Amino acid sequence: MALTVATHDSKAADSSPDLVAKAGRIAPHISEVALEAEKNRRVPDSVVAMIEEAGLYQTLVPKMFGGHEMSIPEFVEVILALSPLDASTGWVSSFHIGHNWMWCLLPEKAQREIFADRPFSRGPIMVAPTVKAVAVEGGYRINGRAKWGTGSAHAQWCMVTGFVQSDAGGPPEARMFAMPWSEAKVEDTWHTSGMATTASHDVIFDDIFIPDYRSMNVAEAKSGNAPGTTLHANPLYKTPFTPFLCLIAVAPLVATARGVAKQAVERAQNFVSSYSGKTSIDNPALQIRLAKADLMSRAAETLVRDLASRLHASTQGEPPSIDDRVLMRAQASHIAQICRDTVTMLAQGSGASGHMLDSPVQRAMRDLNMASCHVVFDEDPTMELHGKMLVGLPPDFILA
Repeated sequence: MALTVATHDSKAADSSPDLVAKAGRIAPHISEVALEAEKNRRVPDSVVAMIEEAGLYQTLVPKMFGGHEMSIPEFVEVILALSPLDASTGWVSSFHIGHNWMWCLLPEKAQREIFADRPFSRGPIMVAPTVKAVAVEGGYRINGRAKWGTGSAHAQWCMVTGFVQSDAGGPPEARMFAMPWSEAKVEDTWHTSGMATTASHDVIFDDIFIPDYRSMNVAEAKSGNAPGTTLHANPLYKTPFTPFLCLIAVAPLVATARGVAKQAVERAQNFVSSYSGKTSIDNPALQIRLAKADLMSRAAETLVRDLASRLHASTQGEPPSIDDRVLMRAQASHIAQICRDTVTMLAQGSGASGHMLDSPVQRAMRDLNMASCHVVFDEDPTMELHGKMLVGLPPDFILA
């Protein structure tokens, strides 16, 4: 395959405010079809088409491939604007955008394949090392099953993680393997109480050959030294892997917590009790809940912007230390818990009508309670890890 620079008729001239404005214009349609999306357990094609037409999927793609090459803080602003009343669609969209950044960690030839036909590629990236890989001439053969294939409903490429056994008898090497989606098989397993729209089905890999250039060492990716980083001058592509994964997961939760807090105020201003026939805005208990939710969601928004800024700053000089990476993961976990608590508190005070299936607050409560259980947000081990680092007792294993 000739290694020529891909050129696409993209929205590469858009500025960050342009992209945020476009995301905001899509948001009402996402809210309108959220119930349909949840019932069908996939993001509607109309939403995917609108995001694609707006050029949002290539937010973090290098300009050499027709992308916008925006900064991490700019990316977060797009996610905050895109889906304030549907966490599932926001989650999928954030991961699709973030995964385009991850493709850029692969060797150059792989990147040129992935971006050959368009300035982005949607698809799941499964980080847990669940497949078995065997080194063969020119690459690897992989077999196994991976869970959490987020965004599989509209996938074009995918990447999975597995262990390669050392011929010398040493410890196995964790590697990531990329392939066109047509080479994988999806199994419909995603039947959940929350985050149903994410289509995070299991993905099966049956003796698939992966050439060397479509693989990378996980440790190098985590440290900001993946092979693809040498292709791009922008330090964006040296961002530490795990903290960035935490950010792309938590940003849509913040958008939802803030969106539902605002929606609760609007609902209170218009809601009339079936029993008293009166509006609820004079209810002191409701006023207190609304005030708390407003401040909690504002705090989450401030914290996620701070996390984005610190991640951006971490690429401008020396790579962040383990302590810094642990802190960033702990901050993301803390933000997720704030978001969960915000929408749960609002749902508890919304009355029975707030739990009808077309109500954003009950959907947000289910979605955020489930999303906050994601492994990168698991509060107890995350806070234990951060606490140990604070007192100088680093553990043997660090997911950061």
